[in-house]
Amino acid sequence: MTVRVGVVIAAMNSVEYLDQALGSLATQTVPVDEIVVVDDSSDDNTAAHARRWTSVLPLRVIGTGRRTGIWGGRRAGIAELTTDLVMQLDADDMFAPHHVEVMWEAYTRRPGLVSPRPLTWTGRGPWQQADYPKARFPLPGDQLAQLLCTNYVLVGAMYPRKLYEEIGGYRRTRYGEDWDLWLRLVAAGAMVSKPDEATYVYRVRAASYSSLFDKDVAQTEVLTRFLSACDSPVYRRVAKLALLQRIGPAFTEGLEARPVTAAQELILAEAGLSPERVRAAHADPELGLVVRVGTGAGTDGGEHIAVLGSAPERLVLAGPVCAGGRVEADLIEDETLRRDRSSLRDILR
Repeated sequence: MTVRVGVVIAAMNSVEYLDQALGSLATQTVPVDEIVVVDDSSDDNTAAHARRWTSVLPLRVIGTGRRTGIWGGRRAGIAELTTDLVMQLDADDMFAPHHVEVMWEAYTRRPGLVSPRPLTWTGRGPWQQADYPKARFPLPGDQLAQLLCTNYVLVGAMYPRKLYEEIGGYRRTRYGEDWDLWLRLVAAGAMVSKPDEATYVYRVRAASYSSLFDKDVAQTEVLTRFLSACDSPVYRRVAKLALLQRIGPAFTEGLEARPVTAAQELILAEAGLSPERVRAAHADPELGLVVRVGTGAGTDGGEHIAVLGSAPERLVLAGPVCAGGRVEADLIEDETLRRDRSSLRDILR
């Protein structure tokens, strides 16, 4: 390869797993040019453990000085790279021996943001094929719109360092730092592609950083940021549909209340929602009318949310409000904008 590839590993208290991650880099059929391990103020000997590999890998170990989280560790590590491409590896994951080769081939076919296909591993037994619904993305159509609704790019992605720097790189995010980056890369013109073969080994663990959060709520930070910087009516509408599917009734806070017209009542009835049980309706400038409809007796019964678009008046989305307030879209105008909540952990449940 004439294009140089660098790997960044953000690590915190990773002694238990780091040898497997670095060992997988040492056995690549196509070696990488640089590796940076970032010790995010670990309480164990993560940094010293990583330095043991400097004699066999083109490896540098740096520290953050204070605990920053994953976004800060990756940002610091990428700043140390001098390569053309950045490839990510979590400290508890691994690469199959031909991973770099497979990712490079995918990049040469379609330069941009390359998302690996995953294998899963519990730490025991063989690697497993990761067959889960989200893996089918991106579907034909608008990749940015789909990415706003479903983060279908895996953590171990590869992308051009120049474009990463142009969009400002990783930024402080409570949760969803990768998704925030992917959205800005794609909005800046990067096309998402995936190799044909699964080569990124994702370790499935009961306890992880992401298990500390209600992800539906935490992801609102990423979508709200996107909305604050977006002036495209098309993508503002999609981002709001994505937000609505995550937080449900809370989406209507601050919106102006509006009555439901007779024509809109007919659309609700055709969707199986009783106009007599409308609890509230609010207008959003991009989405249209967001209607809350009861499905049980009194205020303690279940609830559906429906979005009614205009010009022409039509049903855009409808579905029940589930635990945590999220909306499961039973009906949706554009199937590519249905949020897919499947995850790699679902495979082993």
